Amino acid sequence: MKIKNKTTKCFTIIPPSLTTTTTTTTKYIKLRNYNYNNFYIFLIIILINLIMIEPIKSMENQINITPLSSMPVQPYYIFQQTINHLSYDTIGTFEQRFSVNKKFVPINGKPKAVFFLVSGEGPLSSEIVNHNPFVQIANETQALIVALELRYYGESMPFLNMNNSNMAYLTTDQILEDLATFQVFFTNKYQLNDIKWIIMGCSYAGTISAWYRLKYPHLVTAAIASSSPFRAELRFTEYDVKVRQNLGAPCSKAFKNLFSYIEHLMIKNNSYVKSKFTCERQLDDRMFLYLLSEALTYSVQYDARFKIISGFCPKFVKLTNSSEALLDMFSSYVKNMFLFQNVSCDAYNLYEFASNEIDYSGTRSWTWQLCREYGWFMVPSGSDSFKPQSLGECWWQNDVCKTLYGRAMRPTVDRINMVYGSTNFKYISNVLFTNCGNDPWSTLSIDPSVSLPFSQQIHIPGESHCANWLSEQPTDSIELKNARALANSFLRQFIKPDCDENDCSTKNGLCIAKKLTDLQATSVCISNGKIQISNQLKNQLNIMKENGTTTSTTSNNNGNPSNTNNSNNSNNNNNTLNNENSNLSSHAGNSMDVDEDDQREVCSSNGSMSSSSPSKNSLYFTNTLALTTTLSFISILSTIILIL
Repeated sequence: MKIKNKTTKCFTIIPPSLTTTTTTTTKYIKLRNYNYNNFYIFLIIILINLIMIEPIKSMENQINITPLSSMPVQPYYIFQQTINHLSYDTIGTFEQRFSVNKKFVPINGKPKAVFFLVSGEGPLSSEIVNHNPFVQIANETQALIVALELRYYGESMPFLNMNNSNMAYLTTDQILEDLATFQVFFTNKYQLNDIKWIIMGCSYAGTISAWYRLKYPHLVTAAIASSSPFRAELRFTEYDVKVRQNLGAPCSKAFKNLFSYIEHLMIKNNSYVKSKFTCERQLDDRMFLYLLSEALTYSVQYDARFKIISGFCPKFVKLTNSSEALLDMFSSYVKNMFLFQNVSCDAYNLYEFASNEIDYSGTRSWTWQLCREYGWFMVPSGSDSFKPQSLGECWWQNDVCKTLYGRAMRPTVDRINMVYGSTNFKYISNVLFTNCGNDPWSTLSIDPSVSLPFSQQIHIPGESHCANWLSEQPTDSIELKNARALANSFLRQFIKPDCDENDCSTKNGLCIAKKLTDLQATSVCISNGKIQISNQLKNQLNIMKENGTTTSTTSNNNGNPSNTNNSNNSNNNNNTLNNENSNLSSHAGNSMDVDEDDQREVCSSNGSMSSSSPSKNSLYFTNTLALTTTLSFISILSTIILIL
C-alpha cells in the first residue's frame, strides 16, 4: 500500500500486516472522540437545566394560578406592586391593598364580569365591595367586585417616609400603571382572561376610572365616572361661583358679611374669634380662614348629607344684620359637624402635614397631587365672594405647597389636560358620565352640551356631589331614582349588550350603549358612521310606541319607585336612536371606517401609553414561560436519549 509522505513528498510502502491494526485504531479514536463529545453535550444540558429551573419556578410563583373559590374570605389582600413603572431601573415593590367580594360568583365557577372599584384619595374601606350602588347588579349578573387602594393612601405606602424624593412616584401615570399591572396579575392568577372588566368610581376615583378607560381601552370594557373632574385648573374659581349659586344670593350675602366680620375681629381680638371655633391662638390666621371656608363649601358640596341649603340657610339669612349672631350660629354648626368627638382644628390644618412621617389620612398625598399636577385650588372668584381674598393661588403655591414640600410648586395642568383632558373623551366608547346639578365639581367635568357619540351622560338636576352613590332614601327625588335605575341599565348593557357583539364585529363595528328611555338603556352596533338597529330592538321600539313608554318613577308609600308614563318621550322613542345617525356622521366623519383595534390605538395614543404596555408584558411573560418550559423539556429529553 502506498501513502504520500507530506514531509518527504515521496511514497513509502506499508506492510500489509499493519493495515488492519491501523483501521481498528482509527475506529477506536473516533469512538473515543464521539464519547467525549457526548460527555460535553451532557454537561451543557445539565447546565441548561440548572439555569432554567429557577426562572421557571420564579414565573410559577408570580402567576401562581389559583381557583377563585380557593381565595380566603378576608377584609383585605396584598399585592406586590411595582414602585416605578416608568423606568427600566427597578427600585423594588410595595404592598398594595385590595378588597374582594366574591359571594355572587358561583362556587367553582367564574364571574360574568368584574366590577373594578377605585378607592380614591383616601384609605380603602373594605366595605366598599359590599355597599356600593351596583351591588344589586353584581348579584343579578354573578359579578365579582374588586376594589384597589391607590398608592400613597391608606396602608399602600411605597416607602417608610414621605419625603419629596419618595413622593416623586405619586403621579397620575404611575397610578394608572398600578391599575393595569394589578388587573393583568389578577386576571392571570384567577384565569379571568375572557371576563369583562368594568372600572368605576365617584369623584376623583371616577376621574381615574375614566382616564384608565382612555389609556387602556383594551383592558376594560367600560367605565362609570360619577361627579368627576377631568380638567386640571390652577385657579378653580368655578367652584366658588357654583357654591354661591347653590346657597342663593341672600344666604351667600349673609356669609359674606360673616367672613368680613371675622377678618375684622381677628385684628382686634384674634384669640376670641378662634376660641369660638375651639381653635388655638397659634393657628395660622389664613389657615384658620381656610378651615372656616372649607367647612362651608364642603357642606354645600355634600348638601345631600348636610342639608345646609334647605336646613341652615333660611334661619341664617334672618340674622344677616347681626354679625355676632351670625358668628354664634355658624360656629355652633362647625363644631357640631366637623369638630365633634374631640376632633381639633389641627385635624384640618394643612401645615400639620409638613412632616415626612407617614400620613395614613391621605392629606399630605392629596395636597401633593394638587401642588404637582392638578391645581384645583379653590380660590375666590371675585370681590363678591365670601371666601377671603388672601386665599388665592399664590397662597397655595408659595405658602401651602412650600410649607409642606419645601419649595413653591406650580402644577403641570397643561400636561394633564393635553394627555387626559375632557376633550380626549370625544371618541372613546362606553364611558358613562353622571353629574349632579348642584355639584361644584361638575364645572370641571364633561359639559352636558357636548355630544359624545360613543359614550353617555346622565345629568341629575338639583343633586349634590356623588348623590347617586349614596344609599337610597325614601326622600330621594324622582330624578335621582331615575338616574340610579338608568345607570344600572347601562351597566347591564356593558355586561350583556342587546347588540350582537359577534355579528357587529363582522361588520367592523362596535356595540355602543345608548339611552333608550329615562329608565332604560340599550346597545346598538355602530358601523360606518351609522347605527345598525337589530330586528329585536325595532320590535321593542314599536311595542313601546304603541303602548306608551315608562320613563319616570314616583315614590309610593314605601319609598319604592313605581312606574308611570311620560308623554314627552313616548312618541319619540322610535326616533331617538334613528336621529343619532346624522349626529354620528357629523361628529365621527370617517372615523367609524376602522376596526376595534384601530380605535384602541387612537385612544391609547391620546392617553400616552407607555412602551411597557401591560398587555404586551403579559404576552411577553406568557411567551417567555412557554419558551423556557419548551427548552427545558427538550434538554431533558435529549439527556434521556443520550443516556440510553
